[in-house]
Amino acid sequence: MKRLFHFTLLGLAACGILLSHLPSIAQTNFPQKTVRIVVPYPPGGATDVSARLLAGEMAKLLGQTVIVENKPGVAGVIGTDMVAKSPADGYTLVFGGPGNLTLRPIMDPNLSYKVDKDLASISHIVTYDHLLIVRNGLPVKNVQEFIKLAKERKLTYGSSGTGGPQHLAMELFNYMTQIELTHVPYKGESPALLDLVGDRIDAAILSTAVAGQLIKGGKVRVIAATNPYRSKTFPDLPTVAEAGVPGYEMVSYGGLMAPAATPPAVIIKLQTAAMAAMKVPSVQQQFYDAGLFPIGGSAADFTKLLRSEREKWAPIIKSSGATLE
Repeated sequence: MKRLFHFTLLGLAACGILLSHLPSIAQTNFPQKTVRIVVPYPPGGATDVSARLLAGEMAKLLGQTVIVENKPGVAGVIGTDMVAKSPADGYTLVFGGPGNLTLRPIMDPNLSYKVDKDLASISHIVTYDHLLIVRNGLPVKNVQEFIKLAKERKLTYGSSGTGGPQHLAMELFNYMTQIELTHVPYKGESPALLDLVGDRIDAAILSTAVAGQLIKGGKVRVIAATNPYRSKTFPDLPTVAEAGVPGYEMVSYGGLMAPAATPPAVIIKLQTAAMAAMKVPSVQQQFYDAGLFPIGGSAADFTKLLRSEREKWAPIIKSSGATLE
Protein backbone atom coordinates (compact mmCIF):
# COMPACT_ATOMS: atom_id res chain seq x y z
CA MET A 1 0.00 0.00 0.00
CA LYS A 2 2.87 2.36 0.87
CA ARG A 3 4.49 1.51 -2.47
CA LEU A 4 1.26 2.38 -4.33
CA PHE A 5 0.98 5.65 -2.39
CA HIS A 6 4.59 6.44 -3.22
CA PHE A 7 4.03 5.93 -6.96
CA THR A 8 0.82 7.96 -6.83
CA LEU A 9 2.70 10.92 -5.34
CA LEU A 10 5.39 10.58 -7.99
CA GLY A 11 2.75 10.51 -10.70
CA LEU A 12 1.05 13.63 -9.34
CA ALA A 13 4.39 15.40 -9.08
CA ALA A 14 5.21 14.47 -12.68
CA CYS A 15 1.84 15.81 -13.83
CA GLY A 16 2.53 19.06 -12.00
CA ILE A 17 5.87 19.43 -13.78
CA LEU A 18 4.26 18.65 -17.14
CA LEU A 19 1.48 21.21 -16.64
CA SER A 20 3.98 23.84 -15.57
CA HIS A 21 5.64 23.43 -18.98
CA LEU A 22 2.36 23.45 -20.87
CA PRO A 23 0.71 26.80 -20.10
CA SER A 24 -1.59 26.35 -23.09
CA ILE A 25 -3.27 23.42 -21.33
CA ALA A 26 -3.44 25.29 -18.04
CA GLN A 27 -5.11 28.32 -19.63
CA THR A 28 -7.93 26.71 -21.61
CA ASN A 29 -10.38 28.46 -19.23
CA PHE A 30 -9.30 31.77 -20.84
CA PRO A 31 -10.53 34.49 -20.56
CA GLN A 32 -11.12 35.21 -16.89
CA LYS A 33 -10.96 39.00 -17.15
CA THR A 34 -11.26 41.89 -19.62
CA VAL A 35 -9.43 41.52 -22.94
CA ARG A 36 -7.85 44.71 -24.28
CA ILE A 37 -7.34 45.44 -28.00
CA VAL A 38 -4.79 48.20 -28.49
CA VAL A 39 -5.25 50.38 -31.57
CA PRO A 40 -1.91 52.15 -32.15
CA TYR A 41 -3.60 55.06 -33.93
CA PRO A 42 -5.97 57.88 -32.91
CA PRO A 43 -9.75 57.33 -32.70
CA GLY A 44 -11.81 57.64 -35.86
CA GLY A 45 -9.53 55.93 -38.39
CA ALA A 46 -10.27 52.72 -40.28
CA THR A 47 -8.21 50.64 -37.84
CA ASP A 48 -10.07 52.08 -34.87
CA VAL A 49 -13.50 51.54 -36.47
CA SER A 50 -12.63 47.95 -37.38
CA ALA A 51 -11.37 47.11 -33.90
CA ARG A 52 -14.50 48.49 -32.24
CA LEU A 53 -16.86 46.60 -34.54
CA LEU A 54 -14.91 43.39 -33.86
CA ALA A 55 -14.63 43.89 -30.09
CA GLY A 56 -18.37 44.03 -29.46
CA GLU A 57 -19.06 40.68 -31.10
CA MET A 58 -15.95 38.99 -29.70
CA ALA A 59 -17.08 39.96 -26.18
CA LYS A 60 -20.31 38.02 -26.68
CA LEU A 61 -18.48 34.95 -27.95
CA LEU A 62 -15.78 34.99 -25.26
CA GLY A 63 -18.17 35.78 -22.42
CA GLN A 64 -15.93 38.61 -21.22
CA THR A 65 -15.62 42.34 -21.81
CA VAL A 66 -13.40 43.28 -24.76
CA ILE A 67 -12.30 46.91 -24.76
CA VAL A 68 -10.49 49.01 -27.36
CA GLU A 69 -7.74 51.35 -26.21
CA ASN A 70 -6.06 53.90 -28.47
CA LYS A 71 -2.29 54.25 -28.02
CA PRO A 72 -1.20 56.42 -30.97
CA GLY A 73 2.27 57.65 -31.81
CA VAL A 74 5.09 57.29 -34.37
CA ALA A 75 2.84 55.79 -37.08
CA GLY A 76 1.70 52.94 -34.86
CA VAL A 77 5.05 52.08 -33.30
CA ILE A 78 4.32 53.10 -29.69
CA GLY A 79 1.18 51.02 -29.23
CA THR A 80 2.58 48.02 -31.10
CA ASP A 81 5.79 48.03 -29.07
CA MET A 82 3.75 48.20 -25.85
CA VAL A 83 1.79 45.08 -26.82
CA ALA A 84 4.92 43.22 -27.97
CA LYS A 85 6.39 43.76 -24.49
CA SER A 86 3.15 42.98 -22.58
CA PRO A 87 2.58 39.72 -20.65
CA ALA A 88 1.92 36.91 -23.13
CA ASP A 89 -1.39 35.88 -21.59
CA GLY A 90 -3.88 36.86 -24.30
CA TYR A 91 -5.33 39.82 -22.41
CA THR A 92 -3.45 42.52 -24.37
CA LEU A 93 -3.70 42.39 -28.18
CA VAL A 94 -2.87 44.78 -31.01
CA PHE A 95 -4.94 45.58 -34.08
CA GLY A 96 -2.33 46.15 -36.75
CA GLY A 97 -2.02 47.03 -40.42
CA PRO A 98 0.53 47.91 -43.09
CA GLY A 99 2.04 50.84 -41.20
CA ASN A 100 3.07 49.10 -37.99
CA LEU A 101 3.38 45.53 -39.31
CA THR A 102 4.89 45.88 -42.80
CA LEU A 103 6.13 49.31 -43.86
CA ARG A 104 7.71 50.74 -40.72
CA PRO A 105 9.61 47.49 -40.01
CA ILE A 106 11.07 47.60 -43.55
CA MET A 107 12.07 51.26 -43.30
CA ASP A 108 13.50 51.18 -39.78
CA PRO A 109 16.03 48.39 -39.14
CA ASN A 110 16.39 49.61 -35.54
CA LEU A 111 12.69 49.31 -34.75
CA SER A 112 12.05 48.31 -31.12
CA TYR A 113 10.03 45.22 -32.09
CA LYS A 114 10.30 42.50 -34.73
CA VAL A 115 6.92 41.43 -36.09
CA ASP A 116 7.90 37.83 -36.85
CA LYS A 117 9.68 37.36 -33.50
CA ASP A 118 7.72 39.46 -31.01
CA LEU A 119 4.14 39.04 -32.22
CA ALA A 120 1.86 36.11 -33.05
CA SER A 121 -1.00 36.24 -35.57
CA ILE A 122 -4.58 35.68 -34.44
CA SER A 123 -6.74 36.60 -37.45
CA HIS A 124 -6.85 38.59 -40.67
CA ILE A 125 -9.91 40.73 -39.92
CA VAL A 126 -10.46 43.23 -42.72
CA THR A 127 -9.24 44.93 -45.88
CA TYR A 128 -9.65 48.65 -46.53
CA ASP A 129 -10.52 50.63 -49.64
CA HIS A 130 -8.34 53.70 -50.13
CA LEU A 131 -9.02 56.73 -52.29
CA LEU A 132 -6.96 59.51 -53.85
CA ILE A 133 -8.66 62.72 -52.67
CA VAL A 134 -8.00 66.41 -53.32
CA ARG A 135 -9.28 69.59 -51.71
CA ASN A 136 -12.26 71.19 -53.41
CA GLY A 137 -10.27 74.31 -54.29
CA LEU A 138 -7.70 72.40 -56.34
CA PRO A 139 -8.47 72.82 -60.07
CA VAL A 140 -8.33 69.12 -61.00
CA LYS A 141 -11.03 66.55 -61.63
CA ASN A 142 -9.02 63.44 -62.53
CA VAL A 143 -5.64 61.77 -62.08
CA GLN A 144 -4.07 63.11 -65.28
CA GLU A 145 -5.00 66.71 -64.42
CA PHE A 146 -3.57 66.17 -60.93
CA ILE A 147 -0.28 64.88 -62.31
CA LYS A 148 -0.06 67.78 -64.78
CA LEU A 149 -0.69 70.37 -62.04
CA ALA A 150 1.89 68.72 -59.74
CA LYS A 151 4.51 69.11 -62.46
CA GLU A 152 3.67 72.80 -62.81
CA ARG A 153 3.69 73.80 -59.15
CA LYS A 154 4.46 72.49 -55.68
CA LEU A 155 1.61 70.54 -54.10
CA THR A 156 1.30 69.01 -50.64
CA TYR A 157 -0.23 65.79 -49.40
CA GLY A 158 -1.17 64.54 -45.95
CA SER A 159 -0.86 61.09 -44.45
CA SER A 160 -1.62 59.25 -41.22
CA GLY A 161 2.07 59.43 -40.28
CA THR A 162 5.60 58.97 -41.59
CA GLY A 163 6.18 55.38 -42.65
CA GLY A 164 2.47 54.60 -42.66
CA PRO A 165 0.48 53.11 -45.56
CA GLN A 166 -0.88 56.43 -46.85
CA HIS A 167 2.63 57.91 -46.85
CA LEU A 168 4.10 54.99 -48.80
CA ALA A 169 1.12 54.81 -51.16
CA MET A 170 1.64 58.43 -52.16
CA GLU A 171 5.41 58.03 -52.39
CA LEU A 172 4.79 55.14 -54.78
CA PHE A 173 2.48 57.42 -56.77
CA ASN A 174 5.23 60.08 -56.82
CA TYR A 175 7.76 57.54 -58.06
CA MET A 176 5.54 56.06 -60.77
CA THR A 177 4.36 59.44 -62.12
CA GLN A 178 7.69 61.28 -61.68
CA ILE A 179 6.24 64.10 -59.59
CA GLU A 180 7.34 65.50 -56.21
CA LEU A 181 4.52 66.13 -53.76
CA THR A 182 5.57 67.49 -50.36
CA HIS A 183 4.67 65.19 -47.46
CA VAL A 184 2.82 66.57 -44.40
CA PRO A 185 2.52 63.81 -41.75
CA TYR A 186 -0.33 63.74 -39.20
CA LYS A 187 -1.14 61.60 -36.18
CA GLY A 188 -3.84 59.60 -37.93
CA GLU A 189 -6.15 59.84 -40.93
CA SER A 190 -8.82 62.06 -39.38
CA PRO A 191 -6.54 65.08 -38.72
CA ALA A 192 -5.25 64.84 -42.30
CA LEU A 193 -8.80 64.78 -43.62
CA LEU A 194 -9.76 67.83 -41.56
CA ASP A 195 -6.87 69.82 -43.04
CA LEU A 196 -7.85 68.64 -46.52
CA VAL A 197 -11.39 69.94 -45.93
CA GLY A 198 -9.88 73.18 -44.62
CA ASP A 199 -7.72 73.66 -47.78
CA ARG A 200 -4.51 73.48 -45.72
CA ILE A 201 -3.13 70.56 -47.79
CA ASP A 202 -3.80 69.71 -51.43
CA ALA A 203 -4.29 65.95 -51.46
CA ALA A 204 -4.25 62.70 -49.51
CA ILE A 205 -4.76 58.98 -49.88
CA LEU A 206 -7.28 58.02 -47.19
CA SER A 207 -9.55 55.09 -46.40
CA THR A 208 -13.16 55.08 -47.54
CA ALA A 209 -14.15 54.38 -43.93
CA VAL A 210 -12.76 57.75 -42.85
CA ALA A 211 -13.39 59.95 -45.91
CA GLY A 212 -16.50 58.40 -47.45
CA GLN A 213 -19.14 60.57 -45.79
CA LEU A 214 -17.31 63.84 -46.45
CA ILE A 215 -16.86 62.85 -50.08
CA LYS A 216 -20.59 62.15 -50.38
CA GLY A 217 -21.27 65.46 -48.66
CA GLY A 218 -19.15 67.35 -51.20
CA LYS A 219 -16.55 68.53 -48.67
CA VAL A 220 -13.64 67.03 -50.65
CA ARG A 221 -13.22 65.62 -54.17
CA VAL A 222 -12.26 62.01 -54.91
CA ILE A 223 -10.45 61.37 -58.20
CA ALA A 224 -9.47 57.67 -58.06
CA ALA A 225 -9.42 54.43 -56.06
CA THR A 226 -5.97 53.15 -55.12
CA ASN A 227 -6.94 49.48 -54.89
CA PRO A 228 -6.44 47.16 -57.87
CA TYR A 229 -10.25 46.89 -58.02
CA ARG A 230 -12.98 49.54 -58.08
CA SER A 231 -14.40 50.81 -54.81
CA LYS A 232 -17.65 49.16 -53.77
CA THR A 233 -18.69 52.47 -52.20
CA PHE A 234 -17.89 54.49 -55.35
CA PRO A 235 -18.20 51.94 -58.18
CA ASP A 236 -18.12 54.55 -60.98
CA LEU A 237 -14.75 55.83 -59.80
CA PRO A 238 -11.75 54.60 -61.85
CA THR A 239 -8.74 53.06 -60.16
CA VAL A 240 -5.42 54.91 -60.36
CA ALA A 241 -4.23 52.23 -62.79
CA GLU A 242 -7.31 52.70 -65.00
CA ALA A 243 -6.80 56.46 -64.86
CA GLY A 244 -3.40 56.27 -66.52
CA VAL A 245 -0.85 54.92 -64.03
CA PRO A 246 -0.68 51.23 -65.06
CA GLY A 247 0.55 48.83 -62.39
CA TYR A 248 -0.23 51.15 -59.48
CA GLU A 249 -2.06 49.60 -56.53
CA MET A 250 -2.29 50.01 -52.79
CA VAL A 251 -4.08 47.36 -50.73
CA SER A 252 -4.46 47.84 -46.99
CA TYR A 253 -5.35 45.27 -44.35
CA GLY A 254 -6.13 44.96 -40.66
CA GLY A 255 -5.54 42.04 -38.33
CA LEU A 256 -5.26 40.97 -34.73
CA MET A 257 -1.99 39.93 -33.04
CA ALA A 258 -0.76 38.96 -29.57
CA PRO A 259 2.66 38.84 -27.87
CA ALA A 260 4.71 36.03 -29.40
CA ALA A 261 4.85 33.73 -26.35
CA THR A 262 1.05 33.64 -25.89
CA PRO A 263 0.01 30.00 -25.27
CA PRO A 264 -1.28 28.21 -28.38
CA ALA A 265 -4.58 27.31 -26.69
CA VAL A 266 -5.23 31.01 -25.99
CA ILE A 267 -4.35 31.98 -29.58
CA ILE A 268 -6.76 29.32 -30.86
CA LYS A 269 -9.55 30.56 -28.61
CA LEU A 270 -9.04 34.16 -29.74
CA GLN A 271 -8.79 33.09 -33.38
CA THR A 272 -12.01 31.07 -33.11
CA ALA A 273 -13.86 34.02 -31.56
CA ALA A 274 -12.53 36.52 -34.11
CA MET A 275 -13.35 34.33 -37.10
CA ALA A 276 -16.83 33.55 -35.74
CA ALA A 277 -17.48 37.24 -35.07
CA MET A 278 -16.62 38.12 -38.65
CA LYS A 279 -19.11 35.56 -39.96
CA VAL A 280 -22.09 37.15 -38.18
CA PRO A 281 -24.23 38.79 -40.92
CA SER A 282 -25.06 41.90 -38.86
CA VAL A 283 -21.35 42.45 -38.12
CA GLN A 284 -20.44 42.01 -41.78
CA GLN A 285 -23.08 44.59 -42.72
CA GLN A 286 -21.66 47.06 -40.20
CA PHE A 287 -18.25 46.67 -41.83
CA TYR A 288 -19.69 47.17 -45.31
CA ASP A 289 -21.65 50.23 -44.16
CA ALA A 290 -18.39 51.75 -42.88
CA GLY A 291 -16.60 51.16 -46.19
CA LEU A 292 -14.69 48.18 -44.77
CA PHE A 293 -14.50 44.65 -46.15
CA PRO A 294 -14.75 41.81 -43.62
CA ILE A 295 -12.38 38.87 -44.04
CA GLY A 296 -12.21 36.81 -40.83
CA GLY A 297 -9.19 34.77 -41.91
CA SER A 298 -7.14 32.43 -39.75
CA ALA A 299 -3.86 33.08 -37.96
CA ALA A 300 -2.07 31.17 -40.71
CA ASP A 301 -3.76 33.35 -43.35
CA PHE A 302 -2.58 36.50 -41.63
CA THR A 303 0.98 35.26 -41.19
CA LYS A 304 1.11 34.39 -44.90
CA LEU A 305 -0.26 37.83 -45.84
CA LEU A 306 2.33 39.62 -43.68
CA ARG A 307 5.13 37.64 -45.32
CA SER A 308 3.90 38.38 -48.85
CA GLU A 309 3.43 42.09 -48.07
CA ARG A 310 7.00 42.36 -46.77
CA GLU A 311 8.31 40.68 -49.90
CA LYS A 312 6.26 43.03 -52.11
CA TRP A 313 7.03 46.33 -50.39
CA ALA A 314 10.74 45.92 -49.58
CA PRO A 315 11.95 46.37 -53.20
CA ILE A 316 9.36 49.11 -53.87
CA ILE A 317 10.56 51.13 -50.88
CA LYS A 318 14.18 50.65 -51.90
CA SER A 319 13.65 51.65 -55.53
CA SER A 320 11.38 54.61 -54.71
CA GLY A 321 13.87 56.08 -52.24
CA ALA A 322 11.15 56.65 -49.63
CA THR A 323 12.57 57.41 -46.18
CA LEU A 324 11.37 58.22 -42.67
CA GLU A 325 12.70 61.76 -42.96
